[in-house]
Amino acid sequence: MKIYLFRHAQKAMDFSGDPDLTAEGHAQASKVLDKVLKNELPRPTELWVSPKKRTHSTFRPLSQHFNLPLQINTSLLEQQSDEKLTDFRSRIEKLFESAAEHKDAVIFLCSHYDLVVEAMTVVPSDKDLSDSEFSHWSPCQYIGFDVNKDGIYEFIEFKKVLL
Repeated sequence: MKIYLFRHAQKAMDFSGDPDLTAEGHAQASKVLDKVLKNELPRPTELWVSPKKRTHSTFRPLSQHFNLPLQINTSLLEQQSDEKLTDFRSRIEKLFESAAEHKDAVIFLCSHYDLVVEAMTVVPSDKDLSDSEFSHWSPCQYIGFDVNKDGIYEFIEFKKVLL
């Protein structure tokens, strides 16, 4: 099985608490679909998103093209103001354990900056994800893993979606 974790595409600046994407963000979302169609990324079988608009908009082109539902998962939300770091990391661990149970799936997860950075501290990977290379994520950047039978996340790639 494969798991790809994405930071959402570029978000608009507004004070609603739930902004959508900018025009560039929508272009990045379309580029994700292009990468799948060009076999630069595998075809997803599941699309998991946080409840926020920007994650939905990031995967909407994939959802529409492949007729896949956006599966809302509150575990993909940012760290909550009343959530301790240990609890946040535990939530992320459980999220990845849950995803790994989908044995033949190709799951694309779309989340937020703080979650993807913290995920690098808890994903049981064959690569040292604590390296500074993985400490900053641009909008629409992603990391991919093959999950082996022992539950080890074998690193595939870490890339930015460039326009």
